[in-house]
Amino acid sequence: MTKVRSSDGSMIDDRRGRGGGGRGGGFPGLGGGGGLPFPMKAGGGLLGLIVVIAAVVLPQLLGSGGTSSTLSSGDVTQDADAADGACSSEQEQVLCGATVDVQTYWQSALPEFFDTEYQVTQTVFFSGATSTGCGQASSQTGPFYCPLDNLVYFDLDFLVALEQQLIGKSTDLAQQYIVAHEYGHHVQNVLGTNAQVQQAQQNRPDLANQYSVALELQADCYAGVWVGDIAQRGLLESSSEIDEALAAAEGVGDDRIQQKTQGRIDPESWTHGSSQQRQDWFMRGFNTMDPTRCNTFDEVL
Repeated sequence: MTKVRSSDGSMIDDRRGRGGGGRGGGFPGLGGGGGLPFPMKAGGGLLGLIVVIAAVVLPQLLGSGGTSSTLSSGDVTQDADAADGACSSEQEQVLCGATVDVQTYWQSALPEFFDTEYQVTQTVFFSGATSTGCGQASSQTGPFYCPLDNLVYFDLDFLVALEQQLIGKSTDLAQQYIVAHEYGHHVQNVLGTNAQVQQAQQNRPDLANQYSVALELQADCYAGVWVGDIAQRGLLESSSEIDEALAAAEGVGDDRIQQKTQGRIDPESWTHGSSQQRQDWFMRGFNTMDPTRCNTFDEVL
């Protein structure tokens, strides 16, 4: 169990209980057919989901139709509950802790490695549905990052169910890996990588999926860099915790999801990468602790 926990809600927007709201139309790519949510194609949404599962398949699997914050050294658990109570439960503290810590890391790392100032944002907790800068989201979309409003979105109940179905269990570091992956997409947005990939996909629609895979694997690598940093700071209880993150990476590989949901594997349709690729790039980040080494576009394309 990692020590990266926090009751600091300054980076959390808790929308649970407020109702879904709506902007109409839903997310791009979430049509009535069996297509994948947010396909990375020319003109499609560039939303960087941690999972890519057909909208009609997830219900079957699950049995149903900024401000900055400074961390103290050592254990980042904080005593005072957030005023809005968003970080009071154990699961909330784990996700809040990852949100605070990963952003604190990038506030230092982005200027150091990329000579770019990091832009602090928030994680949104919601239940069932919520409005986003990218359209109306439902829990069935999975955890995701919206580059149009720079926010990371989680339906906490659905996250646990998703982990149990695809990974087999819910663990601290597995959930924190997901948070770090989504904030990896925010880093890509700050650096302009998202916009460059979207333009490249428009120029070469035949390579749209490969660009998507490279983008997702880079976010995995960025997540690994952060986990390497917290390990160096002594915030992992044991080295075996890395297996939790690797299990999460394996569970959300395109090949693993396709085998589980459709009984066959189709590499041509991958948008996030295989289980092995996701594990390999996570470990690349973990071992090097150097985000400039996350050069997935050089190796995937």
